[in-house]
Amino acid sequence: MKFSDIKKKLIELFDLQKLNEQLNDEWGFLNEVDKNIQKIGYATSLTNKIIDEAAQNHVDFIITHHDAWDFVYGMKDRCKELLIKYDIIHAYFHAPLDYADFGTCASLASELNLKNIHKITPDDCLFIGETEEPISFEAFSDKLSKILQEPLRAFKNNETTIRKVCVVTGGGNSTKDIRVAVDCKCDTYVTGEYNLYSQQYSKFAGINLLVGSHTNTEIIGVKQMVTRLVAGTYIELIRLLEANY
Repeated sequence: MKFSDIKKKLIELFDLQKLNEQLNDEWGFLNEVDKNIQKIGYATSLTNKIIDEAAQNHVDFIITHHDAWDFVYGMKDRCKELLIKYDIIHAYFHAPLDYADFGTCASLASELNLKNIHKITPDDCLFIGETEEPISFEAFSDKLSKILQEPLRAFKNNETTIRKVCVVTGGGNSTKDIRVAVDCKCDTYVTGEYNLYSQQYSKFAGINLLVGSHTNTEIIGVKQMVTRLVAGTYIELIRLLEANY
């Protein structure tokens, strides 16, 4: 399938109006060449190691959630050099994938079998859902750990069974976001990062805090995006392995 066709299909997965609003470094394409795409590699973040792995696996097109970060000094320039060297195209969808109904937060909430999954407001990426039945903190933590395939940092901050959960994958360590979850009567907050302040506030507010890695809380949404993209084609998908930071 030609890159121009797969690019069109990829963009059409999203709300075009929101894409135009979020163009400022939130999504884009690098090293575009209209060649035939036979294999797509996907990961949460673009790094030089990811590009090397893609080249070793004969990947034509890398799709990630994050572009290489400017503040990881020197990496973005190195990634651009490697994409050209190996003749690999790259696309990243950051905010659009966080906001999408099939995106990072929504996909993890779905994997947890939460019901009535919805955004708190149409313009944010905090997703709330309810468990099928009340579940203990320990059982829910174990379920999340198995989904993410990694140990969690788990802070039990109330004695109730889990019923209403807010999911903010990746960097959801803002006390402002946790406060929104508290105001919505959530008993548990699931995210991919934490710090001193998120620990203190969640304890003070009495909301459980469950923290996986930034990478693994978001890769499920990336997989959902690329799976939708290649549906009905013969393009091969490969997950490019990365550290679960």
